[in-house]
Amino acid sequence: MQDNSLDRNDSWTGKITSLARGASNQFRLKPIVDLLIAAISPERIFMISYKGLPQHHIDSYTEILVTLDDDEHVDEDQYLNFVKMAFSQHPDILVSLGGASEVKGYLQFGSPYHCSHFRNQFQVYSRKRSAITEMDQDQLDKLKAEADARFLATFSKAQQLLAVANKFLKEDKMDLGAFILYQTLHLLYQSVINTFKGPIPETFSAAEYQKLAEEYLPIMARNNRFTHLLNRLEQACSLQGQHNFQNSKVSMELLLIDVSILMNICETAIMCKLSQFDSPSAMPETKI
Repeated sequence: MQDNSLDRNDSWTGKITSLARGASNQFRLKPIVDLLIAAISPERIFMISYKGLPQHHIDSYTEILVTLDDDEHVDEDQYLNFVKMAFSQHPDILVSLGGASEVKGYLQFGSPYHCSHFRNQFQVYSRKRSAITEMDQDQLDKLKAEADARFLATFSKAQQLLAVANKFLKEDKMDLGAFILYQTLHLLYQSVINTFKGPIPETFSAAEYQKLAEEYLPIMARNNRFTHLLNRLEQACSLQGQHNFQNSKVSMELLLIDVSILMNICETAIMCKLSQFDSPSAMPETKI
């Protein structure tokens, strides 16, 4: 029997492409949500829109969080492939999938990420009559304070390392500056992860830290200059001592500037994410 799944994916992709070219954000996203409902029959859909940072060439974007009914034994990987294909031309729309039971478990456990994202005020579709069971506001305020403290504890260390790197570069100690900048970026990734997840194994590679940090804070990956920052720093460190190679002062100063900018972006974005713990009356309406 002929497999028509690719044709169906192409059809949905074409429809999403057409809709995503619509006029305003609110008008174009509702039909996209309708298409997701028709294509993958989710249990719930949540939507959170974020402002861009034009001074850093970062456009506004929307996260669409989809939970799937575990009882239907859906092929989550197949749906994920469909979503990646369908939205590949639309970097301003970020779609993630998760099992409904898994999300419910994280909410009961008090996961900072899930408790701040899978909230009733962000829900735009549900097949269930019941609302999401949230913690009361006092508990959410406590989670927010704890998440904020974890972020600041690690972020402040990254700020201190950035100052050390700057000092080395001013002293023309380029190789030391490159190494400290690399450690600074590593700490920045950790600060984001610690905010929403808590400490993770130190056996993780820097690339694994980056991937996880960008999942929690997608704005970090909204500009290719910052996405490739880790690779640029790894290259600067790996070339030390090879054939009398010396990192140039100009290239290292540019890396210092980029790390500093990314830190500012993360600090701003984290504060925005943490505001999602606040009561619905303090948040803008996001339903469509």
